[in-house]
Amino acid sequence: RSLLQITNCTPLVYGRENLAILDQQSKHGKPVMFVANHCSWMDIPYVVMAANGAFYKAIAKDELWKVPLLSKTLVLGGHVSSNKKSRQSQIKAYRKCIQWLRKGVNLLVFPEGKLSQTGRMQSFKNGAFQMARKENVPIIPFTICNAKMVQPPDYVFPTQPSRSVPVTVYIGKPIWTNNRSDGEVCEEVWNAISENLPESQKPISGTPAYTVN
Repeated sequence: RSLLQITNCTPLVYGRENLAILDQQSKHGKPVMFVANHCSWMDIPYVVMAANGAFYKAIAKDELWKVPLLSKTLVLGGHVSSNKKSRQSQIKAYRKCIQWLRKGVNLLVFPEGKLSQTGRMQSFKNGAFQMARKENVPIIPFTICNAKMVQPPDYVFPTQPSRSVPVTVYIGKPIWTNNRSDGEVCEEVWNAISENLPESQKPISGTPAYTVN
C-alpha cells in the first residue's frame, strides 16, 4: 500500500466479495493461491492492495530482486525466487512453495512465467496448477488491467499515476482444484482472467491456455 501511495498508483478493485474464502480456509489452517496475469512490475503491489493486505508469499523471478523498492519488499517478506534458466532453481522454488502451502501460507503466482512485453496475456505454465491440485488448494483469479500503461516492462519506476490511467483489478470467484486435471484447472483460470481483460490485453486468437513445463 505504501508503494502505491508514494507513486500515486492505487487501482480500482472489483470483486472483493470473492475473498471471503480466505477466512473460510484460514479457520482450517488452509491456504489459497492467487493467480494473475503479468505485464508490469507493479502487478505484485496491485494484488497486495486488491487482496486487502492478505498474508502471502510470491513466486518471483530473479530479475524482480533488482527492482528498486520492490526488491526490498521481496527480501524482507521472504518470498520465493525462481530462475527460469535453471532447472535446479525451479525445483527448489517448487519445493519451497509446497512447504508454504502445507504451512497454510497463501501463494501469489504469475503463471505466464515472465512479463508480457505487449501487455497481451500469454500461455500459462502448468507448474502452479500442479501444486494447487496436489495440495487441494483453491485458486482465486486476479485480472490486472492497464498496468503496463502505468509502468511499462522496461521501466524501473511508474511513468504516470493511476488516476490518469484506468488501472483496474478484478477478483474472480474461487476455482476448486480437487478431482480435476492440471489442464482443466489451468484452462478455467486462464479463461476467468482473460474474460475481464480489455481487448488490447486479451490473448491473441489461437494462443493455447497452457504449456507443460
